Amino acid sequence: TKARVTELLKQNGEVVGVKYVNKAGETIEEHGPVVIATGGYGADFGDDSVLMKYRPDLKQYATTNGEHCTGDGVKMAVDVGAG
Repeated sequence: TKARVTELLKQNGEVVGVKYVNKAGETIEEHGPVVIATGGYGADFGDDSVLMKYRPDLKQYATTNGEHCTGDGVKMAVDVGAG
């Protein structure tokens, strides 16, 4: 669908849905169970990346991950308390 989740929605300490942007650029909220199926973080070389936080020694190497693997799903999960 080419939708991009921008936020996990919480209520009373639990994730209850997501906010996302669809391919038309509209921001939409959906409420219900959430499954995070992320492409990983191997292509995120920014200073705040998950890769740099846990494996900075790998920064010098190329990745086989697509450029879409920037850790957004992992970061959102950590932001709401996943550990």
